[in-house]
Amino acid sequence: MHPSPALPSSAFDTTLPRLNGLPISPEHPVEIDEGRRPLGDALRAWKVKVAATALWVLVALAGAGGLRALVWAPSPAAGTAPTAVPAAIAGFAEMYVAAYLEAGAGQEQSLRPYYPGPVDLHDVVPASRYAARTAAVASSEPSPGYWAVTVGAEVLVAAQGGYVRAGTHFYRVGVMSATGPLVATSLPAEVPAPTPTSVPQLRLGHLAPPSRDASRPAVQQFFDAYLAGRGEPGAGLRAVTPPPFTSVAVTGIAMSPSSQSGVQTMQAEVVGSDAGGLKTVLDYSFQLAERNGAWVVTSLLPAAPLRQVTR
Repeated sequence: MHPSPALPSSAFDTTLPRLNGLPISPEHPVEIDEGRRPLGDALRAWKVKVAATALWVLVALAGAGGLRALVWAPSPAAGTAPTAVPAAIAGFAEMYVAAYLEAGAGQEQSLRPYYPGPVDLHDVVPASRYAARTAAVASSEPSPGYWAVTVGAEVLVAAQGGYVRAGTHFYRVGVMSATGPLVATSLPAEVPAPTPTSVPQLRLGHLAPPSRDASRPAVQQFFDAYLAGRGEPGAGLRAVTPPPFTSVAVTGIAMSPSSQSGVQTMQAEVVGSDAGGLKTVLDYSFQLAERNGAWVVTSLLPAAPLRQVTR
């Protein structure tokens, strides 16, 4: 490794080219007319010219590379998920939409904590609408710190004797977070529902009526314990308490082939009945393993497993 070149003295002319970090002193100027100089001096002059030219070529190439990096900046990788809206901004948008639906003429001040701009609600009747619940369902970030949040609201409208359901409505609001406290940039705008997407390919395929194999009693026994409080669900598994159902029926099963370790990944459709006879259809994914000659549920999966896609 070569030592770092010495810095030039302030006594030297800094406008002259440098070779290998060594300044060219004005006391020893470079003569370009080699015909009037000794051969050694001429060769040294040519070396200076070649080195200076090479240096400027390298500078130009480096500049071109930097320009190319700016112009042809790599695009984000395909399939990169958009940034999720922060929870605080989503909650702010939800509360703003709820306040907006309930407000009416003469109550514009109730919106000022969210939107401090001028508001005139004209002939809107106060409390004529009410948000039973709200949830942020989509978002985008048009610019850093500025979010467009779509809020779904289950709207109730005033009717004789109370409120009646008016369906789910969707409102988009702009929320600025980059300039300090959160603030909306306008009144909400009603928009269509987000476009539904297709269901991803699942690993286990379609549910089918349970077969009469050795694993079926183990699955039924697990859900009796897990949802109806009849027995224990198994080591490391905790039942739902208090039990939401008095009886449980497994109505559908999908399973993967057994692995070499004897573990199966399964999906089950379960119908629970409560004390009043009301039924609920649920879906669970779990792992089943053979222990000492018997099948047992060893773990519940957080979601239905996806099929692995080969690229």
